[in-house]
Amino acid sequence: MSTPSNQRIWLYSMQTQRGAQSFHYLLITVFSTGLIFFRIAPVVRPAAVLDDRNETPIESSTTTATLPEIAPNETAHEIDRRDADPVVPEQRAESFQAQQFADKTTLSGWFPQIRSDENSSWRIWFSRRSRALMVQIGIIGFILMTNLGVTIFAVKSYGSRNGVGLIYEGDCSTVKRLDQWLHLLINLLGTGMLSASNYCMQLQAAPTRENVNAAHVKHKWLDIGIPSLRNLKYLSMWRRCSWALLALTSIPIHLIYNSAVFQSLSSHNYTVVVVKDSFLNNASWSLKTAEDNRAGDYGWEDTRVNPSNLDYEEVVRAIQRNASIYEERNISACFDLYDDYFNPQGNAIILVKNETLQSPPEDSLLMYVSIVPRSDDWSKNMWALGNGTGHFAALSPPKPVTKWFLGPPYYEVSRCIVQPPEGLSANCRFEYSPPIMFTICIMNMIKAAIMLSIWALRRWQNPRKENQAKEVLYTLGDAIASFMREPCKQTVDMGLATKYDFLTTRTLRNRFIRSSPTIFQKRPQPRAFEKNPKQWRSSASLRRWVIMLAMCLLVIIIAAVLLTMSFVSLRQRGFGVKIPQLWKLGFGALTPYTYLVINMPRTDPGGLIANVLLANLPQLVLSILYIVYNTMLSTFLVQREFSRMWDPGNRKPLRVSEPIGIQRSSYFISLPLRYGIPLYASSGIMHWLVSQSLFLARIRAITTDGSDDDVNSFSTCGYSPIAVFVTLLAGLLLVIIIIGMGLRRYDGTMPMVSTNSLAISAACHVLREDQDGGYLLPVQWGVLSMTGGVGKCAFTTAAVNTVKLPENGPDRVYK
Repeated sequence: MSTPSNQRIWLYSMQTQRGAQSFHYLLITVFSTGLIFFRIAPVVRPAAVLDDRNETPIESSTTTATLPEIAPNETAHEIDRRDADPVVPEQRAESFQAQQFADKTTLSGWFPQIRSDENSSWRIWFSRRSRALMVQIGIIGFILMTNLGVTIFAVKSYGSRNGVGLIYEGDCSTVKRLDQWLHLLINLLGTGMLSASNYCMQLQAAPTRENVNAAHVKHKWLDIGIPSLRNLKYLSMWRRCSWALLALTSIPIHLIYNSAVFQSLSSHNYTVVVVKDSFLNNASWSLKTAEDNRAGDYGWEDTRVNPSNLDYEEVVRAIQRNASIYEERNISACFDLYDDYFNPQGNAIILVKNETLQSPPEDSLLMYVSIVPRSDDWSKNMWALGNGTGHFAALSPPKPVTKWFLGPPYYEVSRCIVQPPEGLSANCRFEYSPPIMFTICIMNMIKAAIMLSIWALRRWQNPRKENQAKEVLYTLGDAIASFMREPCKQTVDMGLATKYDFLTTRTLRNRFIRSSPTIFQKRPQPRAFEKNPKQWRSSASLRRWVIMLAMCLLVIIIAAVLLTMSFVSLRQRGFGVKIPQLWKLGFGALTPYTYLVINMPRTDPGGLIANVLLANLPQLVLSILYIVYNTMLSTFLVQREFSRMWDPGNRKPLRVSEPIGIQRSSYFISLPLRYGIPLYASSGIMHWLVSQSLFLARIRAITTDGSDDDVNSFSTCGYSPIAVFVTLLAGLLLVIIIIGMGLRRYDGTMPMVSTNSLAISAACHVLREDQDGGYLLPVQWGVLSMTGGVGKCAFTTAAVNTVKLPENGPDRVYK
């Protein structure tokens, strides 16, 4: 016995799908072959308008109808089925009607995956939103345990003083490596935490069908499938509050997480005296004479040298008393010792060469200066760099130094005697902040608690089984399935409507006047089809593009200006700004020439808090840019998914968040993994690059006896020019990528709906044959009927060869 023709056609359309990857497609092929030998009850039912004898469409006369009033109890399907064709083309196109619709009830006997209660596969189990949410809770729980465990271990093992604990003290290169690797770990944990939080925020910002209906009644639209602030107005109080709490707890993480650990470099205080030879023989001296001699030289009497808390009489007397144990060095070695900000440096006695100055031997102190670590971006050894001219450059005098002059009197240096470096320490410290780490743990706990509450509430409500109006429309597939089951009354006969039809144009004159989109101000008219392959960029609004590009360009311009200013500063000090020269300054390394010079507190604890916030402010900006970037890319891909649904070779079940039967599952909301993983990875790399570009730095001042000088220690922000340069290039690359993706083109067959819920609903006014279970089966968009030159476009399960595509031409319009 042969299989009925209508049955074979539908099964054949299932066999010829491109890209079918699930096991049930193989079963379809097997069963369609087997049906040649067995007589099986019809799988599909013909449309009501077909002639049962020859299955040919019955010609219907063309009539002009007026739009009757909508009855209060009239459904959208009943409205759809009306014969309301106000536009009659001069030449009638060939009439036809889609037929051979798929039937879930009959097919479920052959393919168990179609049954609504078939949910045993791992694919479907994992893709459930409640279980996907549990995965995110597991991620954030793991990060919480890691943060809490590390914090408790650090506090118990290392302790703290004034809010700062010491983890390691020793070799500076070891400290730099620790700093780079731990910041990489922090950014990985931070990216994971914030990604899980953003996932949950997007779940909470997704509208329910009830929310969408409430907006549509007011002729407003909501966003489907992307993070959106537009939707918040229509959400329940709990969902808005949980969304806000997740957002608010992210701010402290952005602002302080990268400063939980930091490096602290040591720099020594010292005093330099320029003397006659007789000074070593305990000759007399006068501070007044020395101060007069140095007058007018910025490096010897600047306000940031010679701290007022020292007794200089005692300091000079101690140097003269201990001169016998100091070590002698030649001019070049002496200059090199004090030319490095972080070298172990002690007091120095510099003897002049001028013979005429040696007599009389009295008044042996010619000049003096007391140096402490500077908190600006000028060298610590400004007293040495002027070379007696009053002009300062980092490479002056030229090396190797054979002639060296000091101060306005232009004293020529003969030799110097320095405090032995063996008794001085130049160790660096790797420190942490317990208050910051505990704050991160608290924010992490709040996020975990909110996410657990969301999961528990979802389990308790179980919206799909109790009330379809409470069903959340996370993805495009969720929205199409919902509108196929219950079409939207507001978008009847708008099958070719685009997102542009539902926008309200406002001018300066009427910007405060609320009005409906033009399409709702008159009766919907069938429209001619025009295939228009728009670029991906068209799926996003102009405002969204302006916001994203303006933010990106503003950040890039600010970074470029700061980088240029740093180049100018380095050139003024005699440094080159070519890539090899910048690399020598260090990637993410602190140097005395790369401090931020701004009017901020320097001393702790105020200095620490202020500089932590400043150093991490770019992290917050970067996270906001990530959300905007993610939204833009998601918008591209939502329209891409929609625009491919006309292709009969691409006919597939809908991709939904809670798959039933053979519906496709989704591990994501809007970004497929092949887009999401690179985006998350690039976000983590960008956060790490930013942490190496601008960072918290603590300078620990050490006195000549090796004790800490808390008065002259300070916190500041350092920057790395080479890291800023690399970050700038990476940011430009990401902007170029998103612009380049925006230049790709959609096919243009289907309307440009983007994420607009009204436009999506307009394409989902299915025929009655597809209302019951069509959303559970492979669907295709196209023209389902043509009567009197007026066609109807919607999604359907009808056989491939009975669904046509809209065509250009004056003899046909579509609704």
